[in-house]
Amino acid sequence: MSAANSGEDPNIAPYPGRYEAARTKGVAPNEDPVPIDITGMWDFQQQVSRIAELVEHEAALDGGLSMDGDARAVTVRLVGPVDGTSPVVERLKASVLAAADGLTVEFKSVHYSRAELELLADRLFRNPDLTGIGGCWDCLANRVVVLIELGTDNTQTLLDRLGALDDDRIVLHTFTLPPGVGWFE
Repeated sequence: MSAANSGEDPNIAPYPGRYEAARTKGVAPNEDPVPIDITGMWDFQQQVSRIAELVEHEAALDGGLSMDGDARAVTVRLVGPVDGTSPVVERLKASVLAAADGLTVEFKSVHYSRAELELLADRLFRNPDLTGIGGCWDCLANRVVVLIELGTDNTQTLLDRLGALDDDRIVLHTFTLPPGVGWFE
């Protein structure tokens, strides 16, 4: 079987060494394609993807998730109490745990949903009055991190405009670029 026979999917390949293994066992070689797994994490990533899909279906509760491949652990952040007092959160937790199958899952309560923070980030980073900022939605901090370069003509203006928003969902970080390094345009 060639890669062309695996549905033209570049992530699927025939099992390497299948002919030698079959000869040793005295059976026909397995010609079924298998996923290419360069990192050895394919199964873990598939499980995390299933968990992410479950959480994403509950957008109001979805505070984002992070994973630790070495520990085979996932941290699921949920908007609402994770202490057993919310029936809707407990239903989602049960679904996640059922999909975890051998993974360690930790639940953390957060204030803001991923959708809310992504919307805020989009508004900030597309705002023409805030040209010159960078950053991202930070899952671990459960905030939008805004980066502002110090020492530019509009540094103080940007700091003032963002400070005037008085929004605790925004964390400001200032930085200075090393000589000879330019900021993205």
